Amino acid sequence: MRRFAVLAVASSLVLAGCVTPYQPVPFDRTATPVTKIAVVDNTLPPEVGTQKMATNGENMMSAASSAGLAGLLVGAVAAGIEAGIEAGQRERIQKALATQNFNGEAIFDAALEEALKGQNYTVAAIAIPRTKARELVVIPANEAAEPGSAVLDTLGFNYGYQLVGNSTQWRPFVTLHVRMVDHKDPKKILLDNRITYNPVVKSAVTVSIPVDEAYAFQKIDDLEADPAKAAEGLKAALQATAKATADLLR
Repeated sequence: MRRFAVLAVASSLVLAGCVTPYQPVPFDRTATPVTKIAVVDNTLPPEVGTQKMATNGENMMSAASSAGLAGLLVGAVAAGIEAGIEAGQRERIQKALATQNFNGEAIFDAALEEALKGQNYTVAAIAIPRTKARELVVIPANEAAEPGSAVLDTLGFNYGYQLVGNSTQWRPFVTLHVRMVDHKDPKKILLDNRITYNPVVKSAVTVSIPVDEAYAFQKIDDLEADPAKAAEGLKAALQATAKATADLLR
């Protein structure tokens, strides 16, 4: 059983390199005169998240690659320990933000609606069940949809605070997948793009928003000591991401 599990991990690493590269679909407002946008409810995960990347993970991968299957086993144990540490850090951040009654969904929704209305769109919310976590919704066709009507799904994969690279500071981050389709014929994709606030690695095919360095915490202790600043930083990140989403529809 152990040998099978290790081989499965190794195979998944190989298969990961075979994924078709992502290609965005830009919106052409002149060619497709959309005037009414229904925004899908429930953009963000229910709880604030964390990310710790290119820190211990790099060392684990290096050990695994240099020590073969034994390295993979050691890496798996180390990953489990690191996951437990991160879970505790995530809980501490969530509790700090809870003291500020932080509501990321409400912040993002309000900022997106304001930005879209500022571009003269009529905006409404639409409730469509998200049958699978972290996947875009399946939008049903609507023969009664008025001309110029579209449905916009803003799927938030994760948001919160992250620790990246050799940095020792926690900073806000948001990752979003944006897709807009024709309401009458959802097979017609009008826009498809991805937005990252404070990206780990910038990509030519995604929208990258630089982090505001004013909102950085050396340690979780520092974040807990100033929850108002922590909430303000994540609010700024969500508002910037909402504005970037609306900017794709200019």
